[in-house]
Amino acid sequence: MYYAAESYPSPGYPVKDPCLSFWLQNTRSSSLVGHRTTESLPPSVDVVIIGSGLSGAATAYYLLTGLNSPKSVLMLEAREACDGATGRNGGHCRPYVFQGYHEYKKIFGKEEALKIIAFDMANLHLMTELIEKEQIDCDFWLGESFETCLDQEAADKKLDSYQAFKEDGGPIEGVVKMTTDSDEAKRLTRMRNAVLTASFPAASLFPYKLVSHLLQLCISKFGLNLQTHTPVTAVGTSAQTITKADAQWIITTPRGKVMANKVVFATNAYTATLLPEFLGNIVPGQGQCAAIVPTPSYSGKGMMDKTCCYSWGKDNFDYLIQRPKDGIIILGGGKDSSPSPGAILGCTNDSGRPGEGGKQAEITEYFKSAMDKYFGGWHAPNSDQSGDSLRSGEGFLYDWTGIMGFTRDNIPFVGNVEGKPGAYVIAGHCGHGMARIASCAKGLAMLISGGSWSDTNLPESFRPTKKRMRQTSQTTKNNEEN
Repeated sequence: MYYAAESYPSPGYPVKDPCLSFWLQNTRSSSLVGHRTTESLPPSVDVVIIGSGLSGAATAYYLLTGLNSPKSVLMLEAREACDGATGRNGGHCRPYVFQGYHEYKKIFGKEEALKIIAFDMANLHLMTELIEKEQIDCDFWLGESFETCLDQEAADKKLDSYQAFKEDGGPIEGVVKMTTDSDEAKRLTRMRNAVLTASFPAASLFPYKLVSHLLQLCISKFGLNLQTHTPVTAVGTSAQTITKADAQWIITTPRGKVMANKVVFATNAYTATLLPEFLGNIVPGQGQCAAIVPTPSYSGKGMMDKTCCYSWGKDNFDYLIQRPKDGIIILGGGKDSSPSPGAILGCTNDSGRPGEGGKQAEITEYFKSAMDKYFGGWHAPNSDQSGDSLRSGEGFLYDWTGIMGFTRDNIPFVGNVEGKPGAYVIAGHCGHGMARIASCAKGLAMLISGGSWSDTNLPESFRPTKKRMRQTSQTTKNNEEN
C-alpha cells in the first residue's frame, strides 16, 4: 500500500486497558498472566527480546534451541504476554499461494516474487512441524482455504496474479485448484455472489495457545526470563558511537535498566517508537474481528470444511475460519463499511471502546449481518427467519480490535538494523504474520547466533536496509500509479 510517511506520528506505546479478544477471554487462568520469572530485572543479559507475541516467542524458541544459543535471554513485554496483534488476530495461518504475486513482481521482480510466495508455503510446513514436534495443543487444523471473488473486478485481479504466477513457473499443479465457472464456485463456497474461487493448503489455530506453550517451554526448559508489564521506554548504547562493534545496548524500563549484547525488536506496529528510522516505514493500523455462533445450517455436518477469504471491488475483503473444536466462526475485515477507512491507518487504540480512534460501530453492525448477506442457507432450509430474528445465542457474539503493523511494500522487516550492530528487527507483518513469522523467526535466530544471510532462507527483500526504507515510498507510489 502507498501512504505518505509524514502523515503518521510516532505510534507511542500500547494502550494500558486493551479489550479482550475471543482468544484472550479464555486465558484468565494461564500461569503467564502477570508473569515475571524473576522478582527484579537482571542487570545484564546476552539478548533482550522486546515483545511477547509470536515474533518474540518464536525467536526465543529458535534462539534457545539452536546452535550457539545465548546463555541468557530476557523478554520484556509492555502488557500481558501475547496481548498484541497475535492475541487478537483471526486464527488464520493462510499463505499467499499465488495471491499478491503480480504486485510483488512489479516491485521486486520475478525471482524475488517467487521466493516470497515460496517462503509462505515453507512457513506452513514449518508451523506444522513445530506444533507436532513440541506437541502443542493449540486447536491446530490443517486443510484448505478458499480465495473467492464476489465480482468481476476482484476476479480479474486474482486471475491476473494467478496467470502471471503460472507463466513464471510458480508451483500450481497439485497445490491450487482454480474454479472459474461461477455456478460451480457458488456451489463449492456456498456464497451467493461467487464469481470465481480457488482452493489451496492453509491452516487455523488458537494463537494464544501456540504462543503460551512456546513461552512456557522456553521458561521451564531453556531459561527464558519473561517480564510482563515492563514497557521499554528507550534503547541506547554504552558507546559514544553506536556502530562500535563491542558496544552494549542499554534497555530502559520503568523498573530499571538492563545491559545487553544484542536486542531484538519484536514490536510490530510500535517499532518506530524505539527505532525512529522506521517512522513511516512501519505504520500501525487497526483491525477488527468478531466471534459468531453458527446457525444450524452451518453446524455439525453443515460446518464449513475450508477457511476462506472473499473479496470484491478493488481491494475490499473479509476473511474467516470456522473452528472445528466448537464451530465458532471468527470473521475479520469489514473495512469497506467504515465511514472513515483512512482512520484505520495510524490508529493504535485496541481498547475496544467505540468512539473516535476506537472500535468502529459501523464495522460491528456489518459483522452482525455479514454471514446472512454473503452465505446461502445461513438460516435453516424453509425457515422464514431473518437476520433480526435469530434464536437467542445465535449469530454475532462479540467483536474486538487489534493493532497491526503495515509496510509500504507489504512485506516485513526482518534482520539486522543497518548501522546498529547487535540490533535486530522482526516487525511490519501487514496482517499476514501467522503465515510468515515462524520462518522469519527461525531465520532471524540464525543471524543472531552468528549465521550468514544465506543460511536463513529469508527473502532478500525482507532486509531492513537504509536503501529499502528510502526507496520503498517511491517504488510503491510508482506501482500504485501504474
